[in-house]
Amino acid sequence: MVSWIFLAFCVLLLTSVISSHISCPLHCDCVQRMVNCTSRGLHKIPDNIPLHTELLFLSENRLTNLVKQIPFLPRLLDLNLSTNQIKQLGRGSIFQNLTELRLLDLSNNKFRTLFNGVFRGLYKLETLIITNGHLKFIDEHVFDDMSNLKHLNLRENSIHSMPVEWFYDMMNLVILELDNNEIYYLNSGTFTSLNNLRHLSLSHNRIRGISEKAFLGLRNLTTLLLNHNNIAEVPTVALQSMKRLKVFFLDANPIPKLVTDDFTLFSVKEISLSNTTTLQMIDRGAFRDLGNLEKVYLHNNPSLHYVDPHAFINVPKLRVLLLHKNNLSVLSYETVYERPAVQLTMYDNPLLCDCNVRWIQKALNKKENSSIHFLNSDQLKCSQPQILRSFPLKALSLASIPEQCEPVLVDSRNETVDTKMGDSQIFECRAFGIPPPKIHWIVPSGSVVNESNNDLRIQIKHSNILLLYHLKPKDSGIYQCVAENNMGVAIKNTVLQVGSVDIGLFPQRVSSTFVTVVWNGTARNNFPEYDILYKTDNRPGEQYQTVTVSYVYRSYTINNLEPDTSYKLCIAVKDKEEEKYIKLSCTHVHTRDASFIMQGIYTTSNVAVAVVLGIVAAMLCIVCLVSMAAKKYRQRHYETPEKSLITDMAHVPPENLNSPLMPRVGS
Repeated sequence: MVSWIFLAFCVLLLTSVISSHISCPLHCDCVQRMVNCTSRGLHKIPDNIPLHTELLFLSENRLTNLVKQIPFLPRLLDLNLSTNQIKQLGRGSIFQNLTELRLLDLSNNKFRTLFNGVFRGLYKLETLIITNGHLKFIDEHVFDDMSNLKHLNLRENSIHSMPVEWFYDMMNLVILELDNNEIYYLNSGTFTSLNNLRHLSLSHNRIRGISEKAFLGLRNLTTLLLNHNNIAEVPTVALQSMKRLKVFFLDANPIPKLVTDDFTLFSVKEISLSNTTTLQMIDRGAFRDLGNLEKVYLHNNPSLHYVDPHAFINVPKLRVLLLHKNNLSVLSYETVYERPAVQLTMYDNPLLCDCNVRWIQKALNKKENSSIHFLNSDQLKCSQPQILRSFPLKALSLASIPEQCEPVLVDSRNETVDTKMGDSQIFECRAFGIPPPKIHWIVPSGSVVNESNNDLRIQIKHSNILLLYHLKPKDSGIYQCVAENNMGVAIKNTVLQVGSVDIGLFPQRVSSTFVTVVWNGTARNNFPEYDILYKTDNRPGEQYQTVTVSYVYRSYTINNLEPDTSYKLCIAVKDKEEEKYIKLSCTHVHTRDASFIMQGIYTTSNVAVAVVLGIVAAMLCIVCLVSMAAKKYRQRHYETPEKSLITDMAHVPPENLNSPLMPRVGS
């Protein structure tokens, strides 16, 4: 009995295998519920695909059109159509019979648009992949009714924007990948419907701006990738709306500086701002009140030459700080002290081996119970002074490192700055030393400026930032940053050259009693208003007369001038501090003599008379022509009938010409 059962089982199995083999499409491989037709040179989808197929691979073929080609496959779960030559998908009916489909891969094809309805029927789809394609336009409601979609991958296309309508029905989406597209702005509320999104990748786009409300609705997002874009500042407000964000990458964006509170008050654990050629400084409190922050990656920033000793404020859990391959000559101990077991990298930086590296040498040689661990510590080498160049820091004798040293200015190179009148200018100065140096500024007048003697135009911020507003030519000169402690003084000189604005004044029309002047130039909007000054050239001691005009004006007419007189005209701005005018551009004109006015009137009168006479003569000519034409018309209309009548009468018998009264006369 058992043998019969076993034989029946074998026959059934053999039958199943044979039937499966018979129904497998030509040139394809079939294993259980999988049909593999990859790289078979197919121009169309095979017809005899088994109904029970769950996995169908048609990638790397020559398919160009899917209309009416996909057979009815009620159990199909996974369809791979990548790397074909599909040029268009139409507006529906292609996939509507694949009601159980969970994954669809359309990557590396040639279609440029997705129209509404193209995914009709794919109600259970969970993963949609369209990468490395030519997508430029996607209809607003393409993804309607795809409420089960969990992963949408649209990487490496040419998408420019993301309508909010895309995501209306994607309440279960977990992963959204839009890397390597051409998106340039993140609008307000775009992702409002994506409450369950965990991973959002927008790297390698062209993003320049981010609305403060761009990430509203992403209350469960944990990973945000914005690296390799054109973002020039940290989108602080937008980031704070994501309460569960853990990983944030902003690498390779043109950010010049991290300022106070750039990263503050959100729950991120990992921040990366590496591979950024523009980043130069990290200011005090740039990372503040980040109770969960554990890892910060700030490496491979070739312009980064300063990290403030208090860049991290109330960041208690920081345990990884990567600062290798930057341009740091000094890193203060205050940056990392009193933190539990910090792993730190500082190799490939131009280290200054003076008192500022004493704490590093102690940590390397375990001289104290330090919680700081330097990774790749053997690569830490001195760059300055010259005598210690390339000397391993770990091998440096602690006794040779002084406990105190004079101030060292960060980026101490003297420089010249060219600017224009009316502009603003910011000078920054940073210094290290033990004891910590104090900073003050000396302006060209020789005055010492600090936080206690700010005025409206010259202000000090945090002692190391000098702000100059509404620059004037007299502001040109040498500005000195002076850092000093009890060990010495360090000075950096910056030469400021304030040039005149690019504006020119020109006479446009000159008469006997008025002159119209125009002005132009790229700097004509630098000031809220201008003054037009004018006076005669040949009267010593005469004061300028003034007319105030708005910056929106481009011309002005000066009236009540004297005929046959030379004038000097200038466009200027008023220095309210010194109660005088700063001339921007001047010109000279000579008014016409008095006869010019009458000449103009006579000329005008003669011209007017000539015009009137010409009009009258033209009207007379027109009347004559009309009369002549009418006369000829009447002649043609009446003369011809008369002639024909005379001609007809020549053929009438004489008796017919007798008057009816003639017989009476003869009677």
